[in-house]
Amino acid sequence: MKWLAWVLLVLAPMGASAQDTPAPDLNLKVQRQSTTIGRDGVQRESRYTDRVYRRSGMVWTERDFPAALGASDTHGHEARQQGEHAGHAHSSTVGSPVWVQQAADGKIEVRMVWRQQRKVLAIDEAHYGNVGYGGSWNVAYWLVDPGSLARMEKAGPVSGGVQRYRLRQGESSITVDWDVAAQYARQIESRGPHGLTVSRMTAVSVPAPKVLPWKAIEGYEQGDYSDLLD
Repeated sequence: MKWLAWVLLVLAPMGASAQDTPAPDLNLKVQRQSTTIGRDGVQRESRYTDRVYRRSGMVWTERDFPAALGASDTHGHEARQQGEHAGHAHSSTVGSPVWVQQAADGKIEVRMVWRQQRKVLAIDEAHYGNVGYGGSWNVAYWLVDPGSLARMEKAGPVSGGVQRYRLRQGESSITVDWDVAAQYARQIESRGPHGLTVSRMTAVSVPAPKVLPWKAIEGYEQGDYSDLLD
């Protein structure tokens, strides 16, 4: 799909971060939604929500599962299915927390938390996609690589602490609402030709949990993601 390729090109990471000052801590609820109208006239929609916690040198992301799924699991129903990119990984790890840390020398460490087994599993680069990490520290940390904003035009002045950026190509467009002070993308929306495909990410600030999730896993066994593979 030419439109999707264009979106990926525009929002692709540009190497080193464009931000020189430390970014504030964040606790976010991030909703991702996509709608597509196929040639058969059927509108298909997907939607999911993540919790994202950003601290200096680290990002923790985990799926915010609907309450109905928890109730179903409690009653023994098989509500969660193996994800499309899960490979041969155990189905109980789908949507598990992903903990990404960046060392002072720029080295990235990616781990997945398998709460059911009380394990923290190291992830090598070959399996990033299996756990939902796209491979870009900048995108994980700011929700959009700040460097990609240089390819876009400012749509008016800063309003309500947000600078809007926009880029159009033919009938396709990308819009990013950038929180200037907190340094993250509050919203990213991409539209394909004739509005047949729309993708939207919306991030809102939420209170920090009483116990930060990486504190709650102290004492978990260390392991490797390859342990889950056949």
